[in-house]
Amino acid sequence: MFSTELSYLEERRSQGCKQALDYFADINDNTSLHGIVEECDKKNVNINRKGKYEKIKSPEPSLFLSRVLLDFNENFIEMSNQGDEKRSLGFMLFLIIAAPLFFVGLATISDLINYEAFSANWKIAAIAGGGITLCAAGLFLFFWKHLFSAVFFTALRPRYRFNRISRKVYVLRPKKFGGNNVLDWERARAHVNWAPPKSWTPEQLAGSQEARHARHMSAAIEGNLLIYWPPFDLADPARRGEDLIWVGPDGSGEPLWKYIRKFMEEGMDAVPPPTDYNWLRKGFSTPSQHMRETVMHGSLLSDQMTGQELSGATAVNFGLNVLWAPLHSLAERLCYWPTFPAEWNSDCGQRRREIGIGPEEPLKWTPRH
Repeated sequence: MFSTELSYLEERRSQGCKQALDYFADINDNTSLHGIVEECDKKNVNINRKGKYEKIKSPEPSLFLSRVLLDFNENFIEMSNQGDEKRSLGFMLFLIIAAPLFFVGLATISDLINYEAFSANWKIAAIAGGGITLCAAGLFLFFWKHLFSAVFFTALRPRYRFNRISRKVYVLRPKKFGGNNVLDWERARAHVNWAPPKSWTPEQLAGSQEARHARHMSAAIEGNLLIYWPPFDLADPARRGEDLIWVGPDGSGEPLWKYIRKFMEEGMDAVPPPTDYNWLRKGFSTPSQHMRETVMHGSLLSDQMTGQELSGATAVNFGLNVLWAPLHSLAERLCYWPTFPAEWNSDCGQRRREIGIGPEEPLKWTPRH
């Protein structure tokens, strides 16, 4: 899904690039950005209750137990963004709004055909049915602009390949959400505490340290890792070279950035190997696969860690969501699965599968150009 990307681009179109970066992307003078070598461009410290500075313990590179990987081998890792678990909700809203539009429009056409043209009944049907249809169409277009266009009739998900051989980041996404791009790894900068601005206004975030701190604290729950590439020339009005991507699920941040960075700088043997719970599925999922891999991911993991076969919480989770799983699978099939251009050679000459989940052989091969 591209809900975060859509919100950023809407802010950029309405308020301009600078405010979109300052406000929505939180790329400004108050934000510490991490580079590929240095830990951070500001001190990694915090102020304790006594008003003294204390060093913050830096987290280790980790994927935690999040589903984030599409591919993992010695030459590149492939990841995506967040939000796919909300696809069934988006599809349900789509049906709720689209169904009345369809049936009212159909009924209006039927009445106009059956009644004598320009009779009293014909005029009532035209005015009432046409008015309701226009209102429903307006509501549908509003939701299409702000929600549905990020969920349906577009790519199923963005794909990001971090290739340590070419030292490039290959970005695969629809044109309306930024388009495909090949970016230099050396220029990457990471915002590890990004969170959506929610109800805070630009003025509040610009003038209040407490508001900025609260926003960054919320990143542990609903934030993501944001990777930013600044323009080649800051004085360039066209801002050539500038781009940004959101990587990983909700709650991802510095550990994920360190995982990516350590892989790119030191290789696959320098990072913790992926577990069964770190993989995303390539291609479309069935209802049962969606339930197991997305909806019940946390519940099943908790049961495994506590030694339970099936806890009450897992059973309740299944009962509440099983009816919506077919909607999710159907919504997925209103999208297409994107594939990397062959001319990029982002796979280092080794063609990778485009369907399935989990580790893929070979893990090691000699790159071919």
